[in-house]
Amino acid sequence: MPIVAEPFVFSEESATLVAETLSRPGYTHHDWSSQPLQELRRLIREHYRNSQRLQCAYCLEPVASVSATGAPIEHIVPKSLHPRFAFEAANLCVICPDCNEIKRQQETLNDARDPLKRRNARRYPARSQAFKIVHPHFDEYADHIIKLGRVFVGRSPKGDWTITACRLNRFFHRFGMCQELLDDVNLIGEQQLFHARGQ
Repeated sequence: MPIVAEPFVFSEESATLVAETLSRPGYTHHDWSSQPLQELRRLIREHYRNSQRLQCAYCLEPVASVSATGAPIEHIVPKSLHPRFAFEAANLCVICPDCNEIKRQQETLNDARDPLKRRNARRYPARSQAFKIVHPHFDEYADHIIKLGRVFVGRSPKGDWTITACRLNRFFHRFGMCQELLDDVNLIGEQQLFHARGQ
């Protein structure tokens, strides 16, 4: 099952507010942060905190249960590159502040052949294959990434891309081959041996 079990459902009132925002002359991705949308953002954040059980969609570490800055709303496809998808429920989740700061505005759509066509797409893609990143609404995380302790290992090109884009092995990048990391690597070896023996 994907990390996000259920997308946010916009009420009639919030859907109207979103439609008005998107149709406003001069609309940009910065409108997402406007004061009239503050309550909607709070509801979206709370929904994904609960749906994800306070777990970051990319590194699986905890997100804050109260602080807004400790559980930023993630636009999986960056709203700066694709502002029309800023309010797509399938484009939203919560992540930890580190993943938010590191991933930033990296393009996550898979169609690199025609960037002009891609950026003018009208509909949000509804299939896993459309994304370079492990998509928390469409992908089973364990099919793409193995996480044991602080070590992340890619199991697919999509997993490898996500690990790199979010710098998930950032503990190793900061501390190198320290004892904690060696313990996690040993744990991976024990797990593989366990599975190889069919136990």
